[in-house]
Amino acid sequence: MEEKGLVVRKENLPATIDELKEFVIVTKRRIEAHKAQISAIERLGLSKSVYERKLKETQYMSGIVLWAEAKMGSLLKKIPLAKGVGGGRGKKKLAPTDGNKLTEIQKTGIKHSDRSRAQMLNNNRDAIQEVIDEETNKRNIPTREKVFRKIRENKLEVFRSTIKKQAKKYKAKGNMPKVICTDFYGYCMKNIKPSSIDHIITDPPYSEKFLYLWDQLSEVAERVLKPGGFCIAYTGVYYLPDVLDRMRKHLIYYWQLTMKLIGAHAKVYNRNIFQVYRSILIFSKKPIKKQSVMTMDFFEHKEERREKDLHEEQQMKSGFVELLNKFTIPGQMILEPFGGAGTVPVVCLEEGRKCLCIEIKEENVKIIKGRLNIAYKELNKTK
Repeated sequence: MEEKGLVVRKENLPATIDELKEFVIVTKRRIEAHKAQISAIERLGLSKSVYERKLKETQYMSGIVLWAEAKMGSLLKKIPLAKGVGGGRGKKKLAPTDGNKLTEIQKTGIKHSDRSRAQMLNNNRDAIQEVIDEETNKRNIPTREKVFRKIRENKLEVFRSTIKKQAKKYKAKGNMPKVICTDFYGYCMKNIKPSSIDHIITDPPYSEKFLYLWDQLSEVAERVLKPGGFCIAYTGVYYLPDVLDRMRKHLIYYWQLTMKLIGAHAKVYNRNIFQVYRSILIFSKKPIKKQSVMTMDFFEHKEERREKDLHEEQQMKSGFVELLNKFTIPGQMILEPFGGAGTVPVVCLEEGRKCLCIEIKEENVKIIKGRLNIAYKELNKTK
């Protein structure tokens, strides 16, 4: 690496916060310049050896910036968060006031968000090295965002492992929901007695290749539901007409509920639509029995963050709690034919409903059983 000042080992990084700040700023400028050069080399088809050298330099500098920010986090951690002018415990925006009245952490001039990121890097140095090694092998450039993603992945893996260990202690006894690993259609058509289920509450896959599942769900619901029982299902909007046609082969359309989504809006690029709500369809087995009380057909989540830790299509508990309270009563039997991460059976356990949960993937079944065992323990603590 020929550029002057480029080769800096992480052991020889600047010793103070101010020097580290300056080092990070300057190195990031160099990285952007190198990226532009790499792009030009690719576009013009120049020497492969020059391209390789520039790529290695950029990868190295990007890694050094991560180590520099981690070191900054280590130094910031040693500064006490004393109360002072400018906002509670030095966390808020600096106030235009006498510098002597600022806390030591405020005097660094580093925003709270940047301090948090630096300290996260310092606390997860193994993840930094993992990302540097992985991205270098893939001929990519390591970034702070990729490190944060790796940190989340590592934490989720530990979380999932803990959940799966709990699955070994799962026993379907008493009011514990029963969990079965199999295809729902064959099992329900052969093993569940006709007219034995009070309601179905579920969240089937939304994509086009899984539309056939709605045909099966409709047939199963007509067989296993008690007269007047509801089949309540989350659904996407893109194939809504197909879903309605397939479900009405065996059931009667009852109503549609809408649930406001939280967090980032879903983007439907084929229609240029930001989707801000989830559609929930309600069908009934003949004869229709109207609700005993009036209920709103729109509601919002009570949680503040989306839950996707255990399954890519995982739904939040509050939505299913709302549905249980609107359309079911304690003691009733609920069928969940698409178990996923097990949110429906967990909510049924917590809300005093019986539940039969079916999930086709063995890994998901372990997660469901683990979640149920943890929820069961928590419930017993409160008794």
